[in-house]
Amino acid sequence: MKIKVKLFSSLMEFLPPETEGNTVELSAAESLSCNQAIERFRIPGERIRVIMRNGEFLPPAARDDALSDGDTLAVWPAIQGG
Repeated sequence: MKIKVKLFSSLMEFLPPETEGNTVELSAAESLSCNQAIERFRIPGERIRVIMRNGEFLPPAARDDALSDGDTLAVWPAIQGG
């Protein structure tokens, strides 16, 4: 299975160094959940605010559900202002 993961804003620091842009394609021999895919980037959970799956908001309760081949995850951090 292959999925794309897009990290935005300050989360881009967790992308592999050779990444161009903000998107990485992940390959897995077996099914992955959203949480398992994001764990590969070692992003602290408190840094993640919004996750979209194929353009639709993915609530925290659904983040352990299996992804499908070709899915795209978009991940945004909590934005803080002052």
